[in-house]
Amino acid sequence: MTSPETEDIAWTSHGRRRLGDVLVAAEVLTEAELLEALEAQRSVIGSRRRLGHVLVDLGMATELQIATALGEQLHLEVVDLNQITITPETVRLLPRGVAQRLGILIVSRDGGRLSVAVSDPTDVVALDDVRLHTGATELTVLVATETQVRDHLVRAWSLSEDAGDMSTFFDDVELSAPELDDSPAGVDDAPTVRLVNMVLADAVRAGASDIHVEPQRDSLRIRYRVDGILRDVMSAPRSAMASVISRLKIVSGLDIAERRLPQDGRTRITVDAMRIDARVSTMPAIHGEKVVIRLLTRSEAVPDLGAIGLDHEQLAALRHAFDTSQGLILITGPTGSGKTNTLYSALSEIHTPERNIVTLEDPVEVQLPGITQVQVNERTGLTFSRGLRAVLRQDPDVVLVGEIRDTETAELAVRASLTGHLVLTTLHTNSAVAAVTRLIDMGVEPFMASSSLAAVVAQRLVRRPCVSCLVRDDPDPAMMQGLGVSSDLLKDARVVRGKGCAECGQSGYRGRIGIFEVMVVDQALRRILGADPTERALQEATASMPTLRDAAIAKALAGETTFAEVARVSPRG
Repeated sequence: MTSPETEDIAWTSHGRRRLGDVLVAAEVLTEAELLEALEAQRSVIGSRRRLGHVLVDLGMATELQIATALGEQLHLEVVDLNQITITPETVRLLPRGVAQRLGILIVSRDGGRLSVAVSDPTDVVALDDVRLHTGATELTVLVATETQVRDHLVRAWSLSEDAGDMSTFFDDVELSAPELDDSPAGVDDAPTVRLVNMVLADAVRAGASDIHVEPQRDSLRIRYRVDGILRDVMSAPRSAMASVISRLKIVSGLDIAERRLPQDGRTRITVDAMRIDARVSTMPAIHGEKVVIRLLTRSEAVPDLGAIGLDHEQLAALRHAFDTSQGLILITGPTGSGKTNTLYSALSEIHTPERNIVTLEDPVEVQLPGITQVQVNERTGLTFSRGLRAVLRQDPDVVLVGEIRDTETAELAVRASLTGHLVLTTLHTNSAVAAVTRLIDMGVEPFMASSSLAAVVAQRLVRRPCVSCLVRDDPDPAMMQGLGVSSDLLKDARVVRGKGCAECGQSGYRGRIGIFEVMVVDQALRRILGADPTERALQEATASMPTLRDAAIAKALAGETTFAEVARVSPRG
């Protein structure tokens, strides 16, 4: 009887070699490495992971080496899916959920005969399911890597590279668009409308914050920004460019005849009963007008302040600052770092019937019940500074100023915080300390800044590993050294990464969480601020304060992000 240690290199009852034996014979593995992998496979109680997955996770073999070995073991053809033509219609012969659950890609059809690509050709139950769902009379099984199978499944139900295929997609998009009788030829044609609707709906379903429609020399490139990262989605023929861009300009109320100047517009779309506001910006470029669409989900759900990523000490410090009746609280970070989300969470935390809360925003991204929200419109003269002057005559207790953009707004915000109002606002700086010096550089007197500031929060967003493809990770020693993470910290850490799957678009990430640096302005710090300190002096005075990098490392050690994200997002410090 074959022992457990050698069962994967024994001969099967059908007279073929085990996968491990094939890999050892091909000199992909040594006998010792195979035994190590088998031990790792058994070490997880209740695990049904196949040996190939274990070997890939341990870095002992690549997916292609596993696929090649399976092909040799089972006498099946191994294919590179990127080198053959596969139409979305063929792939969709299997329902989407079934195809992704089974990990099976239909490659071609000839009557009742199907060719299917799989990464695990030994799963005969899955192959029987294909016959059941398709009515196939004959199956030809091809072996491919798991990543290629998943990529092609995602692609088949995402965006087609052929605009002619797009009529099968999203007809369930509603657009709020002005009626124009003089639109150019092609703009209202069904293929153009379907293409624009498809892109908008697919972006919403992918969780994109922005859509980039970019004319190239020979094509029209479309990209989404998902979890802060731009990813290529499709390339349409250049012949579609004029009608697609004109259609986007029409639905957002822009002048379709103006192609030499930038324009800004808005529209509203409904996808799957979800209402989304869209800000549309055009910019003339050498190959045509580029269009960027910012998607703003009109959600009533604002996350609790305790759920955005603050640690216990930071949360307690901020709640104490919000409980005060006056003072200035600055939220700082680059564009797309989650500042608005933090402000909304703070307002939800402090909103009571006894408080009159007024906001000045550009734009109003989420409507908050019980709070007066004002849309800034600089084209009509309603700037942040002018709006703030008016708000202060409205007997407010709490004022939110979406952004300090100029000296006048900065001075007004500081004065308001010194005269019995709690003022929340944002600045674009890289750290909490830099926000203070920026405020002073904008013309606010140091003694006024020191008297008004209650707290300064710097933040970033880091991507979360996808829970659907989560695996343990061995961090790169050189990266750990560069980040200042000792081996002692890693001993009991839960270091993970996402392998990439259909759920996360093969990125390994899904969703984001905040990392924060909270500087509470106490009496000792006020004295330093009043003396007009340099940024270096402030850094020395706050040296004991946990930095953004410290917060990011803590998240990575807890498995809430990856060390690759720590290195990408957090500044040194």
